[in-house]
Amino acid sequence: MIAVALSGGIDSAAAAILLKERGLPIMGVTMSLGEDYPLKDDVARAALLCNYLGIKHCVLDLTKDFIKIKDYFCKEYISGNTPNPCAICNRDIKFGLLLDKAKTLGAHGIATGHYVKKITSGSRCYLSKSKEKKTQEYFLGLIGQAAIADSIFPLGDITRAQAEDLVKDIKIDLSPGRSSQDVCFVPSSDYVSFIGGYTGFSPFPGYILDPGGKILGPHKGALHYTTGQRKGLSYSAGHRVYVLATDMKKNTITVGDKSQWPYNGFFVTDINYMKLEQVKGPIEAKVQVRYRQKPQHAVIMTTPTDDLWVEFKDMYAPGQLAVFYDDDDNILCAGIIKRPV
Repeated sequence: MIAVALSGGIDSAAAAILLKERGLPIMGVTMSLGEDYPLKDDVARAALLCNYLGIKHCVLDLTKDFIKIKDYFCKEYISGNTPNPCAICNRDIKFGLLLDKAKTLGAHGIATGHYVKKITSGSRCYLSKSKEKKTQEYFLGLIGQAAIADSIFPLGDITRAQAEDLVKDIKIDLSPGRSSQDVCFVPSSDYVSFIGGYTGFSPFPGYILDPGGKILGPHKGALHYTTGQRKGLSYSAGHRVYVLATDMKKNTITVGDKSQWPYNGFFVTDINYMKLEQVKGPIEAKVQVRYRQKPQHAVIMTTPTDDLWVEFKDMYAPGQLAVFYDDDDNILCAGIIKRPV
């Protein structure tokens, strides 16, 4: 029995239909993560799909466990980092707790509507880019070997347009689904308002600095800015400038040209190995440090600690996910970016 994670959207519905067409025994499971997600209409759509397919549908309440994801999100932003809560949620909730609960219901694995390919080679299971242009393996970079082994990704070899064709005849008004960049618990992507309402933390005006510490003007609060940001700055230099750093304790942001980026690499913590079992020495790879960024050349090296050091010339945001690929677009390993002190 395969438990298909159903959100009420097109992608997960297409995954369920494909598995049903293959003759595999399936059931539908929907996570309840709080009063706002999923919406009642989305749960109803998932139930209608299961009725159409003639399979069981279960709604699993993971609200209390999901609080940890919200706490992590707020704590990281308030500390000056730029978190990727979807990557943590995929590891701990969807391919962690949800998978475990599905097994108690009789399932031996889980399927999702992610556009990603799964490859098994020898003792290793790893993920790779899908046929769909908006491939989603980046967000799954922290999933461990056991969870990947118990997972199925039916949409790895089709496009979103083909997924839409699969569901068009079932006469259910499915949701188009959220963008991969959206955080499900943050309405309209207004993370500052969410953090304020959730923690009581309220940003206040501070100063914009140049790399030498000179005051350039005011800003509306350091929480509003992330490293690498170039839009939405309350400062005009007459040319393109970026946020080079944020200092939450001093409530300042430092801006400058891209050429003034002061780092030649970063550390990686919370490392998850996929195709690689470990890094034994300097390894050349491609690294992606934000969604929809084209992977760029990097060199991965070991350190005296459990962290890795990555030689990387471009900008990055501490707290974000770094995913490393080989030349065939397979994930080698992934982890959380930590800026050198």
